Amino acid sequence: MARILYGVMGDSRGHVSRALTVAQEMPHHAFMFVGGGRVHDLEAEGYPVLDVPMASTLYRNNRVDLAATAANAVRVFLGGRKVVEVVRGTIRTFDPHLIVTDYEYFTPLAARAEGRPCVSIDHQHILTHCLYAAPSLERFSRLITCGSVQYLYSNASMFLIVSFFDLPPLDPETTRVFAPVIRRAVRQHVPANADHVLVYQTSPTFHRLFPVLEQAGSRFTVYGLGARDSHRNLVFKAPATEGFLQDLASCRYVITNGGHNVISEALYFKKPVLSFPIANAYEQFLNAYFLARRGYGDFSVAKTPSLSLLESFESRLDAFRTNIGRESFVGNCEIVEALESLIANAPKL
Repeated sequence: MARILYGVMGDSRGHVSRALTVAQEMPHHAFMFVGGGRVHDLEAEGYPVLDVPMASTLYRNNRVDLAATAANAVRVFLGGRKVVEVVRGTIRTFDPHLIVTDYEYFTPLAARAEGRPCVSIDHQHILTHCLYAAPSLERFSRLITCGSVQYLYSNASMFLIVSFFDLPPLDPETTRVFAPVIRRAVRQHVPANADHVLVYQTSPTFHRLFPVLEQAGSRFTVYGLGARDSHRNLVFKAPATEGFLQDLASCRYVITNGGHNVISEALYFKKPVLSFPIANAYEQFLNAYFLARRGYGDFSVAKTPSLSLLESFESRLDAFRTNIGRESFVGNCEIVEALESLIANAPKL
């Protein structure tokens, strides 16, 4: 049995669910997590958690609120030295065989200060550690986002990137790309084809979408805005993992922002995706861009979507499904094999 210290960015469900999935795939090892926000959900799963501050991404009007996000980050980073010292103390006490970070800021800094290697598992580093021709859109967002990823979150010594679109790493010695990590609850469902379309809003601010959906002929099941009365062809549901996965597994297709985890889970169920990435969130834009490039769906950056976009998307559903059907979107076993190899070959300290 190995001890694994695992830093997790806790401002979104995706990072936390991926970390939990990795731990569940390696039940013979002892995990301890570092993070804030939703990382504390892991305590309910029986794992110890060291609480540290986190630099959350804040949204307004379906955009990243750059000023509020930067101000929050400054507050977090100003106290960074004390936090790093706390994590260093945990490293000495817990004495992990492996240190991992999923986009958590302090864990790799503490590992480096202790002379320990740290492995990154996330999707964000596909922006900075892989080779691709950058799209011409969202240049300012790319500059800000890639700069943040490179200079704030790239202190690990190795990068295991999970992605539904495979890109070549810039440095194959330190970077590998895997298919997505799919959580256990998702893999327990079997895909089906009902008549509804699933709509998931990462940030409940894209209100201009719904008048367009009301004009369409489909029935839309909406998550992310909370439970409220149904309106015409829109059914609003409260957050519920089991209900959401049932609706995801059985829908015709998915409308969502550009979050990697939701897109990956939709593709796992062989569902085409129409993406409206949140403005100023370059990772979401790139996910949407490659979703369209791979023929798994389409995207729009229009502030006000149109009914014609929806109709055009629906006319291509069969082509999208054919392209999705050619691929596998599960990298769990490969990620676990890579981690087990790192544990087996870790230097004896």
